[in-house]
Amino acid sequence: MVRPPSGAALGRRSVLTILLAALLAGAEASQACVGASCLQIWSSEAGGGSLAVSWASADRRIQTFRSVCAAGECLYGVIDPGFLLGEAPAPLDLYPLLDGVTVRVEIVAADPAVTLRINGVGLRQPGDSAALGRAPEIHVHPAWQIRQAEGVVGDHALSFLLRTDSPLYRDSEAFALVLTNRATPTPDAPPPTGTPTPTPTAEPRPCRGDCDGDGRVAVAEMISGVGAALTGAPPCRALDGDDDGVVSIAELVAAVQSALGGCPIAPTPTATMPVRLADIQAAIFSPRCAIPACHDATSGAGGLVLDAGSAHAQLVGVMPAIESARDQGLLRVDPGQPDNTFLIRKLEGPPPDQGSRMPLAGAPLTADETALIRRWVAAGAAP
Repeated sequence: MVRPPSGAALGRRSVLTILLAALLAGAEASQACVGASCLQIWSSEAGGGSLAVSWASADRRIQTFRSVCAAGECLYGVIDPGFLLGEAPAPLDLYPLLDGVTVRVEIVAADPAVTLRINGVGLRQPGDSAALGRAPEIHVHPAWQIRQAEGVVGDHALSFLLRTDSPLYRDSEAFALVLTNRATPTPDAPPPTGTPTPTPTAEPRPCRGDCDGDGRVAVAEMISGVGAALTGAPPCRALDGDDDGVVSIAELVAAVQSALGGCPIAPTPTATMPVRLADIQAAIFSPRCAIPACHDATSGAGGLVLDAGSAHAQLVGVMPAIESARDQGLLRVDPGQPDNTFLIRKLEGPPPDQGSRMPLAGAPLTADETALIRRWVAAGAAP
């Protein structure tokens, strides 16, 4: 007879299942903008014309909120309004875009304190641009940010236009709006004793659940968190709020909230922050490498398995399978020696006799992702 799970285990699994279901439902629900209305993208003519933007806000103002202050400077931000492809019924004299049309946003003018951050790309100067996507899959919530000296409030102008490479459409006119931090809470009052409050020295912690530090919590990161909570596998640092090596229900709830509500301002990682293998596992190895036909336990391409719990033993101090790499004295991971680490060579682009650049599936790792692995190796490649 099969013994049913204990009440505690059943309760924990039920809660985690509900949380994951809420996340996936939220991913679908996020197709509707929250807070301020969306900046909807249209054209001026049916099947062509100029790109256009409609927005319900009469005064075209975006209210930002204080996120973090350090060294006398504060960062304010918000993730709405988002850019959304307009759908019928369209406003008067505007028309839906045809499928396949690509759209980019480009800065025309911006107050020096303002940054528009789209998919990790910061737009500040005239001419800075970023892709919004291809119709009909256009739905982006950027981070609208103001960086200002602590205690300074005001209105900050930003104007942009939409560009396309479609021969059927023309670029839009410039669209102007204002970011403000006037209504944000005032800084906390100092202690009544007048004794200066010590400045925290703890390293900055990323947004809860944002394992790869890209400013958002993806479904794959939440699935990784649920898996860590159910199996006890090492979580990434962004999921493990109290650094106890276990993902609690409270920590998973915080990550779900980040996924549904967004991470408008995520602390910028610094070169001094320690990197754990669990961070790399959750952000890179599990979603990009330990997948079918690549480096999961079933496929084990090249004799390498990068599943959680296996990656360290498979990498650190192990000779690579490729003979020319072994002849050069390389190790898959040489602790403290990034330049003698074959893993990094494979990620950055190996010579022709040492195989293909990894990962084979999807885009190459970003410079930040590769730097994360370099820092882990340089620090000794701890488990």
